[in-house]
Amino acid sequence: MISAVILWILAVIAIVYFGVYAVIIGLNNSFTYFWMLLGVVLAAAGTVSWMCYHGRLHLPKIVSVILLVCTVIFLGVFGVAEGFIIKNAVQKPEKNADYVVVLGARVNGRRVTLNLKYRLDVALDYLNKNENTKVVVSGGQGKGEDITEAEAMAGYLIKNGIKSDRIILEDKSKNTNENLQFSADLIGSKMKKTVIVSNDFHIYRAKCIAKKMGYTDVSGASAKTKPITIPNSFVREAFAVIKYKAFNQI
Repeated sequence: MISAVILWILAVIAIVYFGVYAVIIGLNNSFTYFWMLLGVVLAAAGTVSWMCYHGRLHLPKIVSVILLVCTVIFLGVFGVAEGFIIKNAVQKPEKNADYVVVLGARVNGRRVTLNLKYRLDVALDYLNKNENTKVVVSGGQGKGEDITEAEAMAGYLIKNGIKSDRIILEDKSKNTNENLQFSADLIGSKMKKTVIVSNDFHIYRAKCIAKKMGYTDVSGASAKTKPITIPNSFVREAFAVIKYKAFNQI
């Protein structure tokens, strides 16, 4: 009976989070619906548990064992992936890098969005503390953007005191793989000491992609994430890491 109550409470939390996220952030990516689906699954599991407890439903023992084993395996794999993500999200970058690569994010017209500002502020802090480090701002132009993400980022850095001769614009990329590959092409080597700047949940996968490409000396500098998006971002990223590992992409 206790297990049923716990599952129902978790179901309510998942559905409420979906609703709050949808109102505040919007349904801007398909993964957001995961929380609604999770709520339904948890509610159904709670109901099955309650029915079994009161003798209204009898699951064959083999079915119960299979469900338990699958749940334990899934939670184990998911937990390991999440552990790597969190560990890398809180690690500090190496000092005195040759280059900082700031991964792009959506731009509103010509203005950087909040998540991109978080990344740029981390890059600013690093560049001010490591005066010989150059920065690659990496990101092309997407739908609804009046300029490239690289151009918007460069403008923000210059406005905040970084000299233009320290900034390299990579303005063709559309995803993380291209961010890192095109940035390496401009740098001219994957053996330079490099710090990748992205939001905290994304650092682990970005570093793994870079190492898979041949970067030999790479660390991450993590920017914070909007509080309301933290559960969605970290859970979605764990699924992405599992997928990338399964297909040998990292």
